[in-house]
Amino acid sequence: MHKNTSASLRAVLCLAVLGMASATPAQAAAPASLADCAAIPEDAARLRCYDQVARAPRPAPAEDVVAISPVAATGKAAAQVTPLSARWELDPESQKGVWSFRPHKPSYFLFGRYTDDVNIDPYIIKFDEDVIDDVEVKFQLSFKVKALEDMFGSNADLWFGYTQQSNWQLYNDDISSPFRETNYEPEVFVSFPTRYDLLGLTGRFVNVGFVHQSNGRSDPLSRSWNRLYAQFGFEYGDNFSLLFKPWYRIEEDGDDDDNPDITDFVGDFELLASYRLGGHTLSALGRTSFELEHGFLQLDWTFPLYQNLKGYVQATTGYGESLLDYNHQQNTIGIGISLVDWM
Repeated sequence: MHKNTSASLRAVLCLAVLGMASATPAQAAAPASLADCAAIPEDAARLRCYDQVARAPRPAPAEDVVAISPVAATGKAAAQVTPLSARWELDPESQKGVWSFRPHKPSYFLFGRYTDDVNIDPYIIKFDEDVIDDVEVKFQLSFKVKALEDMFGSNADLWFGYTQQSNWQLYNDDISSPFRETNYEPEVFVSFPTRYDLLGLTGRFVNVGFVHQSNGRSDPLSRSWNRLYAQFGFEYGDNFSLLFKPWYRIEEDGDDDDNPDITDFVGDFELLASYRLGGHTLSALGRTSFELEHGFLQLDWTFPLYQNLKGYVQATTGYGESLLDYNHQQNTIGIGISLVDWM
């Protein structure tokens, strides 16, 4: 009798302890353990003890404690990748490593491009009459590849770039629809990330490089030139960028120079402004000399079409739409599709 009374007393005390544990704050004594419950002889009391242990709050697992977001741990949001940073990989968050293809200049295909003044002068020797159509196809492909990243611990990157622009007389059956002009533009440059304020804009990079451009033709249609250039990239928020690119033409021997006066018409620098509004991008590219003589202006509009495919409208005026037309003034307009725009 005494033995059963002691056991019953232990059960009552255990339940009392469990009740106090469930009613007190987390700082109170810990609830009974499984070993305490196992010592209770009565089945009903023992089951109630197990239930109380099962319902007791438990500390969070170690992995849940570790998996705290960076924002909660540091109080700072992750750096936002802007269009310029994404295109030129200026921040650690936008780095993609080396030896893979990246977008460079725009890549597009104009189904129809109309000019108000066909440049027939280069073809007079070959043709007896004007046989160049004023409507043709125009397309451009452009990419770059990063060869070295974080050169000498300076955050500078070494890039190789290539751009090819073609004017194709696709609808001209009279002369078998030839490619009228193709310009090849390989380049090599080093990109230096920057961050400074200038006139309300943020300076994000400086590129220094060498570029060769030619049309791969023989005389009298051959055109080519070599340049050293610097390019300065600025941005304002996430939707506006401004690129300034002055250059120095490397002189050639007089007998080998196919276009000695090219800078008189194409200019000494170019300025590119791009603005993104939703899925639309508006861009203006201008080239001229420091004396502001002659020059070239190109206006672009890309707009959503289907998934990553965009509609594209391009208008140009002035000199140098292509190398063959470097000293020919004309106005053109074309419509097609864009795979990559300036932003």
